[in-house]
Amino acid sequence: MHFNATLTVIHALDDRKEKRLYLRYSKEDKKKKTKVKEEIHERYNEKNPVKQVKPEKDGHRSKKEHSFYQIFRLGLFVGMCIVLFTVMIVAAITSERDIQWEPAFRMYRGLFMFILSFFLFGMNICGWKAAGINHAKIIELDHGHLSAIQILEKATFFAVVWGISVVLFIFSHQFGVSRYFHPLALTCFLIIFFANTLKVSHRSARFWLIRTLWRVLTTPFHPVGFADFWLADQLNSLVVAILDMEYIACYYALDFYSVQDRARCGSKLYGIRPLVACLPAWWRFSQSLRRYNDTKQKFPHLANAGKYSTTFFVVFFSTIVTTRKEETGSTQLDFYFFGWVVSAFVSTCYTFTWDIKMDWGLLQREDNLLRTRRMFKHKSFYYFGMVSDLVLRFSWILTLSVGEAGLFNSEVLVGFLAVVELFRRFIWNFFRVENEHIHRTKCVVIDHNIEELQEYEEEEEETGSQN
Repeated sequence: MHFNATLTVIHALDDRKEKRLYLRYSKEDKKKKTKVKEEIHERYNEKNPVKQVKPEKDGHRSKKEHSFYQIFRLGLFVGMCIVLFTVMIVAAITSERDIQWEPAFRMYRGLFMFILSFFLFGMNICGWKAAGINHAKIIELDHGHLSAIQILEKATFFAVVWGISVVLFIFSHQFGVSRYFHPLALTCFLIIFFANTLKVSHRSARFWLIRTLWRVLTTPFHPVGFADFWLADQLNSLVVAILDMEYIACYYALDFYSVQDRARCGSKLYGIRPLVACLPAWWRFSQSLRRYNDTKQKFPHLANAGKYSTTFFVVFFSTIVTTRKEETGSTQLDFYFFGWVVSAFVSTCYTFTWDIKMDWGLLQREDNLLRTRRMFKHKSFYYFGMVSDLVLRFSWILTLSVGEAGLFNSEVLVGFLAVVELFRRFIWNFFRVENEHIHRTKCVVIDHNIEELQEYEEEEEETGSQN
């Protein structure tokens, strides 16, 4: 009797180890694998006679039904977005002209960019899962993280709310409500939704975002991991959106109540906007320095910090050029203008080279400038990524050509370039997480299967405990 009780405890503790042991057998020992698998299932059934096949079928069926309703809601929200965007465009063209469009455009632009970034992240997850990349383990997502379809559903829902707010802004004179009540209400709704701590709407996913964002904001004071790097990189592509959030706070604090000067928030007021523009680059800069302090490796951490330091020069020179243009009414071709162009060119070349070589692990001569192991099937996808990254990195040149020629409104051009940057980051994410996955698996073969993924999970647990 004592022997049977001891054996039961040992079986309960070693079930997981036996399953991992089974996965480590080579492909040549298929018979032995099958035998071990049968023994594991027999032991499990002996210890759990109540859990039969029927509940699993019901759970599987409910999961399918749940996925069906998610897809249905996603399609519904996409259709509503199309209708709202159509109404919004037509109404904006035919509406009265005394509306102050620029403040509203800045407010809604920043909020839209956050929503678009959220949607593109869902698309990234679809690509990672299709390629067999364990993104949840790499980005350190919690067990209750959102699936791709859930993220797309939430993003399109927010897009619907955003569209309704814009339409209400345009037709606010018919409701007797102040126009600028709507962007403020939308901003408060989104902040409350993501910052609330109630056990509703995937609290664990919101906690992951809040926790990781807090680690980014307090970077120099604790060790950083890949999730911190990754989120800070996303924020570097959301500089315009962050500046628009600063503009919303400034507008409702100053310009909204001002009678004489209602354009203070759009200027370089007390140098606040340049400092805000430098914050994302500072976070990555300080992360690299902290990483160097922890590892004592000059390369790549100090080199990476140097890459982000180039942003400080770009912001410095561009701020002076923009301020002089506001004072004189035209761009002065002086030292600061050429300093801005040179610093932007150097920063672009630096970041592009780092993207391809370090972040993506490409440019290996033995495999046509790609890499030996690839998770995505088609080589053309990698070449497309390299070319698009180069072209989109240099999109700032439009500010020198189209912007200086006055062909488009400056704020519209800034919004267009900001969306372009989001799509560049969307492509960058595929290869960055893929390269990190390959580094962690420490494997040189191209093929990838489920067994490697599960062994990779074991390695991640070991490395996580060591760190």
